[in-house]
Amino acid sequence: MRKAGALVFTAFFGLLANAALADDVPKLDFHKSCRTDVAAYPGGGGNKACITDEQRARKTLVSQWKRFSPQSRTRCTSMVTDMVGSQSYVELLTCLQMARDVQSLPKQ
Repeated sequence: MRKAGALVFTAFFGLLANAALADDVPKLDFHKSCRTDVAAYPGGGGNKACITDEQRARKTLVSQWKRFSPQSRTRCTSMVTDMVGSQSYVELLTCLQMARDVQSLPKQ
């Protein structure tokens, strides 16, 4: 019985944590992702270009965060933060923009 109570508590706490994540732009450690990208694509502009792209994406996210639906913010934030070493503001912004654009597609 205690295990079931602990499981319910953990699930509830997890839902609250996800909701809190969606309120503000998350703090991501994109430096590891940039190092990985530069190693995989050496002709892509280097680490400085990657960091600049991440900083620009974060600035855009800060200015547009509330324009995205809470569900999209939660889903995209979870997607980006669940992957170890792949945290990226560029990926988060892209996910949110795609989710928004899908909503504007005509219904068939």
